[in-house]
Amino acid sequence: MRVQLVSVLAVAALLAVGCSTKTSGTAEPSTPLPDATDLPRAGAPKVTAPLKTEQLTNDPCGAATDADIEGIAGKLKGSKVEQIGGGPTCSWVLADLAGSINGGLNVSQPDGLSHLYALKRQGSGVTTFKPLPDIAGYPAVVFANGGEGAGNCNLAVGVRDDMMYTVVTALFDNSPGYNDPCGSSVRVAELAIQHLKAAQ
Repeated sequence: MRVQLVSVLAVAALLAVGCSTKTSGTAEPSTPLPDATDLPRAGAPKVTAPLKTEQLTNDPCGAATDADIEGIAGKLKGSKVEQIGGGPTCSWVLADLAGSINGGLNVSQPDGLSHLYALKRQGSGVTTFKPLPDIAGYPAVVFANGGEGAGNCNLAVGVRDDMMYTVVTALFDNSPGYNDPCGSSVRVAELAIQHLKAAQ
């Protein structure tokens, strides 16, 4: 499971990094944290129907049932809440070393999807950046900073202008979701959004 752990930690580091202005000479401090009224920025789409997110902050594994995950990626060994970088995350670990899916709110970045759009705009911090069609009415991006490969997909969906839900999927070829890891990430994000909508 070391590959999955490395993938999750790499994403956590990417989501935690601040955006800064590059100049020659002395180092510049990170850009000040944006006020919610300044969002979205850097070309990020606006979230037109923001969601209250306490439900997933308190219970990240409530985003999907075990049966939901098994229907997406195969037999589940178990699930547990972990504190990884951006905040409390649910780690769904598949049986037979088939991989894992991690999903949670990125509470460490108060600028939501604008954070990823800003990294893309400044030309550093992301090696993959691909906006997707809205997921259940919410803007989404596939992203990475290295680690791209078969069975892997990192997805962020904006649930408010200042909050994104991220899904990190890392599957091996004995998982039925291996050939379409981003499809698996999208389905988990859909479940999370449905869960949040039901709690409004």
